[in-house]
Amino acid sequence: MSGSDLYRAYQEGLTAAGQADAVNPYSPAPAGSPRELLARMWLRGRLKHALDVPAAD
Repeated sequence: MSGSDLYRAYQEGLTAAGQADAVNPYSPAPAGSPRELLARMWLRGRLKHALDVPAAD
């Protein structure tokens, strides 16, 4: 697994943030596996987008 794999999973999560029925494509994954890391990166992307607060002007 490369850094680009992690980045891709994160970007997929960002994209999925706007979809209420989105399912993490990397989950379920065995604990400690590379696939679990991809699942966590996808979730981080999704949560990052969901928690973004616009800057106050």
